Amino acid sequence: MSEIQNYKCPACGGMLQFSSREQKLVCANCKSSYDVAEFEAAGGLGAAGNYQAQTDNWNVQADGLVTYACKTCGGEVVGDQSMASTKCPYCDSPIVIAGQFSGAQRPDAIIPFKLNKHAAKEKLKQHMTSAKMVPSVFSSENHLQELKGVYVPFWLYDADVHAQATFEATKEKKWSDAQYNYTETSYFNVMRGGNMSFRNIPADASKKFDDKLMDSIEPFNTDEATAFSPAYLAGYLAEKYDVSFAECMPRADERIKNTSLSLLKGQVKDYKSVNVQNSNYQKLQSGGKYALFPVWLLNTTWNGKKFTFAMNGQTGKMVGDLPFSIGKFFLYLAIFFAVLGGGISALMTKGYTNIQGSNLVVGLAIGLIISLIICFVMKGKTKSVHTAKSAIDCVVKGSFRVTEGYDNFMRTQTDKKPKNTQQNS
Repeated sequence: MSEIQNYKCPACGGMLQFSSREQKLVCANCKSSYDVAEFEAAGGLGAAGNYQAQTDNWNVQADGLVTYACKTCGGEVVGDQSMASTKCPYCDSPIVIAGQFSGAQRPDAIIPFKLNKHAAKEKLKQHMTSAKMVPSVFSSENHLQELKGVYVPFWLYDADVHAQATFEATKEKKWSDAQYNYTETSYFNVMRGGNMSFRNIPADASKKFDDKLMDSIEPFNTDEATAFSPAYLAGYLAEKYDVSFAECMPRADERIKNTSLSLLKGQVKDYKSVNVQNSNYQKLQSGGKYALFPVWLLNTTWNGKKFTFAMNGQTGKMVGDLPFSIGKFFLYLAIFFAVLGGGISALMTKGYTNIQGSNLVVGLAIGLIISLIICFVMKGKTKSVHTAKSAIDCVVKGSFRVTEGYDNFMRTQTDKKPKNTQQNS
């Protein structure tokens, strides 16, 4: 049976919640505060009291649900089997289901919340106004439907790796004579191999949370992680993992593969171009741990559509795709085209008398291309949710070193093009 724990203030009996601002347990009634470690050492957890999961005529287990009785008011709380902490819907008391974190389910570490609900709301406002292609009325007309602080379960992967990659690299040499321009391209077969260490590559371990959304709020500073205590969960929601370490591993492996290749490619220098031929890596040693990370989840609705945002509860990084305004796209395109097209055309036609028309067309075309590039970059700012492909933030500083390599010359190819002798009059 799982157990419910309510954390009560030793001074007045009020409910304790973990404060992200004070980094302590704080009484909602008398404002007394308690260090988590000291509270545990003083036997505060034992004084909290235990309640076992309840069942009634509704066969909740058949639906994958469990009911719990709140110690404060006696009300029944219904949740799924992965729910680890919540609030009583009747008296708003924070509830920790301690049995969810026993044995193998107990996290190795936790990063406590550092930013509160107010900070999450402010970050959401900033996020909504940061992208210029968002409809102007979205910030004022969207409705915040749900805002919750959740401890999300993550697997953290460690690996010591040896990687190897081969590349086709080129060098160029150019010259000319009276009639031709020459380009000599030399081709090389290049190999680099090296060792590197990865620590704490995260992968969220709950089916409830979108993997891309959780990837996008990285990085977390795992140096600030502390030993797990259920007391950190008081006042927040929490989930235990329902995706295994082995099931999440391919996501971490893909990031290791991409990062190791990127590091090796960075060691192929002094070439005009470098193209990957093949690569492989071998784990010399691997392992991992289970942790809970703080996330603020915010759901809004606008024009009948739901938008989900997430904020890193440690660093404040906010992500979430925003709606795109096609009207603003063409408005900005027209502005940029008028400025850039007109300016470039003026520069290109300055001093000419008989070919102003052709230079004007070329100037306008260049202005349009640049304007389109700028507008598409601005459009891309409305999208911030992505799958994590790299683990560069998880490479142990100083661990990467090249252990083998060669640069073999393969062949040379020379191309020539006739010079354009036609001169503008």
